[in-house]
Amino acid sequence: MNIKAFYEKWREIILYLVFGVLTTVVGIGTYSLIFWGAEHLIRLDLADKTSAVYLAVYTAAQVIQWIAAVLFAFFTNKKWVFTDARREPFLRQLAVFAGGRVLTLGLDVVITYLGVIAFAAILPNAVLDLGFVRFSAEFLAKIVASAVVIVANYVISKLFVFKK
Repeated sequence: MNIKAFYEKWREIILYLVFGVLTTVVGIGTYSLIFWGAEHLIRLDLADKTSAVYLAVYTAAQVIQWIAAVLFAFFTNKKWVFTDARREPFLRQLAVFAGGRVLTLGLDVVITYLGVIAFAAILPNAVLDLGFVRFSAEFLAKIVASAVVIVANYVISKLFVFKK
């Protein structure tokens, strides 16, 4: 099978994964930027995962990154991924899409928070230091949560939002 035939056969999944990764980059970038800002602007102590300030920043980061990622994903999925989907009224389609994302937001929040706690317990100083790059517990947990959420979002989009 040549590359063109492979692409044509798997186009939707390939594009979904490409835009899923880009959506993840938008979400993680937004989430990380908020934590970076909190650490540098309000001197947030990232080591204290149970403080009220940490939980407030965590909650704000989750909500803001979710909104940015949902909007990015909706427009890219509508335009480039599910191009053969039945045309629905725009606001209805956006509402169903966002509703599905609300479900996976809950999944994201739970996996990320439990992941932060788990990675913080496993890793000394809550950081994976590979020498050339350091990953925080927040970043590692977000990667794990994002992988699970991408799969769940595809299923919801395919079956309920952009159905044929």
